[in-house]
Amino acid sequence: MNELKEKIEIGIQKQSFARLLGLTVEEAQPGQVIISCAKRKDLLQQTGLLHGGVTGALCEAAAGYAGLTVLPEGHSVIGVEYKLNFLRAITTDRAIAKARVIKQGRQLIVVDVEAFNEGSDKIAAKMIFTGTPVAE
Repeated sequence: MNELKEKIEIGIQKQSFARLLGLTVEEAQPGQVIISCAKRKDLLQQTGLLHGGVTGALCEAAAGYAGLTVLPEGHSVIGVEYKLNFLRAITTDRAIAKARVIKQGRQLIVVDVEAFNEGSDKIAAKMIFTGTPVAE
């Protein structure tokens, strides 16, 4: 396991909400993270689809952790703003979020995130996330 992936897994274990959602780190490298979430009955909306709030939380987590990968030790990322577009429903057993840092500044980090149904290359949700680095 690489050092960045381990660092993110530790971060997820420290967050009760991330644990509640069952977020899993699939890949991590500088500026890029892939995180997944299994579809469970308690995460569905009334029509049986994964709730949009879960997709949003998955994308936000991936964005924050992608930002974390480009920061010095002892820093984390706090979200400032995000815009999320839902393009299609998550219908598979797992949602995948792929996050990539597109701008790293001293005060703001901008991250592009795309969510997918497992096994599909069609974008299910698109997020632009802005965060700020903070010393822990």
